[in-house]
Amino acid sequence: MKYLALMFILFSNPSFSFEKSDAFIVTAFTNKFKVLSPVKKSKKVSVIIENKTLVKLIGEVATDSGSLRKIVTIKPGKYKSIELEFHKNTKYYFIPLSPSFQKVILDFGKKAYEIPSKK
Repeated sequence: MKYLALMFILFSNPSFSFEKSDAFIVTAFTNKFKVLSPVKKSKKVSVIIENKTLVKLIGEVATDSGSLRKIVTIKPGKYKSIELEFHKNTKYYFIPLSPSFQKVILDFGKKAYEIPSKK
């Protein structure tokens, strides 16, 4: 019984569990982007973009074919939420324009990941 209680306490602690979300949460840091993706694929999904840098963030959400979905401007320390319709067999990206950075893929069902990834 003591072991069962100990296991419950360990696995209920957030530091031991995996991060999960019902929306894409894209967090901009000075030298990387962190993405938390929804576990289940759905047609309508929120994309929350957080700006944890000290400068204004301007970016766009686009598809792999280059089709533009939304443009966002976010002040330092703020966030913006947008609603998108995701279509099958289409890849979606958040593309930071200012400050410029590489594309950030919005991929369903992954654990939290970083762009660029840790080395």
